Amino acid sequence: MKMESETKDKKKNTASSGKIKLLRSIIMLAAIAALIAGFTYAWFFNRMDMATLMKILPPSNISILGPSGKKLDSLELTYNEGDEKDTNGTVTIRRVFCVESTGSFKLEIAHTTNLKGLKFNLYRANQVNSSDTGSAENKIVTAKDNSKYSYQENDRVAGSYINKIDSTSEYLYADQTYHGINYGNYDNVQAHAEPIYWLAGAKANNYSLDSDSSNRVEITDENGTKTEYHHTYFVCEISWTETTKETDLFYIFAENADVQ
Repeated sequence: MKMESETKDKKKNTASSGKIKLLRSIIMLAAIAALIAGFTYAWFFNRMDMATLMKILPPSNISILGPSGKKLDSLELTYNEGDEKDTNGTVTIRRVFCVESTGSFKLEIAHTTNLKGLKFNLYRANQVNSSDTGSAENKIVTAKDNSKYSYQENDRVAGSYINKIDSTSEYLYADQTYHGINYGNYDNVQAHAEPIYWLAGAKANNYSLDSDSSNRVEITDENGTKTEYHHTYFVCEISWTETTKETDLFYIFAENADVQ
């Protein structure tokens, strides 16, 4: 089963440029090769924590970037050599992204639920030397630009779904909590196209910046003003069981901690 990145016209809404940064920085990830009919009606939205997706907000000081702190429109999720696949057909991929911010922030993920056995984990990560081979404790992920990142499996980002139906099914399902916000009065929505929301930690939980000076960068804007930003790296680990071709869309949100 192959995976493709579904970016198209979403670029202008999902990543900040060097001059314009959105109050909430959003990156879209897509897995598997057929877009769900009807999903185009959806507007991923969390009433309590997020503004309406696609709404352009005033310039801000937070964005989601790729490995090495480079501009990122979307993460490439094609299953590649070096990714994992076990004898049961479970595929696991790991990709690196970076939150560039000047202060504490919150994380949220929204996604559809087409893939069997779909699971994901986020881990705090640190960029390491290209010669680092890791250890039993420190796992290594090599990004597409050949930069390397170390993470520990016991340093997983805690979080939980806020609209998941409790079920023993191998598929996830979202309840109707945000149906009206996403689709309005449109009711002919396939169950797996109903977006499900995951929040990192409790709603009051923020990610504070560490003291590692190597993760800091100074950026000068067009007016000559210098601002120190911090790069906080994460490894996004996604796994699923291969069946037929389906599509799931993932959105990763980063929000300033002081935004209500």
